[in-house]
Amino acid sequence: MRKMVGLLLCAMFVAGHGTGALGQGISATAAINPVVEWNKTLLVIVRTNGAQPATAHPTRSFAIMHAAIYDAVNAIDRSHESYLVELGRVPATASQDAAASVAAHDVLSALYPTFQATLDAQLGQELSALPVDANTTQGEDVGHAVAAAILDLRRDDGSAAQPIPFSFVNAPGPVGVRSATVECGHPADAWVT
Repeated sequence: MRKMVGLLLCAMFVAGHGTGALGQGISATAAINPVVEWNKTLLVIVRTNGAQPATAHPTRSFAIMHAAIYDAVNAIDRSHESYLVELGRVPATASQDAAASVAAHDVLSALYPTFQATLDAQLGQELSALPVDANTTQGEDVGHAVAAAILDLRRDDGSAAQPIPFSFVNAPGPVGVRSATVECGHPADAWVT
């Protein structure tokens, strides 16, 4: 019983004073986890009527943003294989919080330009909580570079293509689609009904 209570207290301590969503990469002293905050911001954006393009599913935006955050933090931490972006000569002392925040900001600003003022305000608030030093500036530079590379990768991914219009036919009989396979003895040109 004592071990159970000890483990429970240890787990509560780690949960309250842990190292963030990305393991050791996000500062334990940060009052706000930038990954969680930017995720909340994107949730608000995609739930706003008319904000999401009709041709792209919202999960695309989440994937792009989180890929940028991951590679930005990993460019500094280098504890995992990168998704796409490998930056050389990034000091291990660069601010991972700044890198994550700037990467998320740049991605969301590109995907949702009508929310620019809101996104700029959030970035300003998050960066103001960090020290004004070379480490923060280096983290910001990493965030900008990674976001640009991830956005460039996704630029021509077909998400802006207009869906093929579907026209309904009210006539009785076969729908006009021919089967491409032969199954159960039916000829290959049998009408699918």
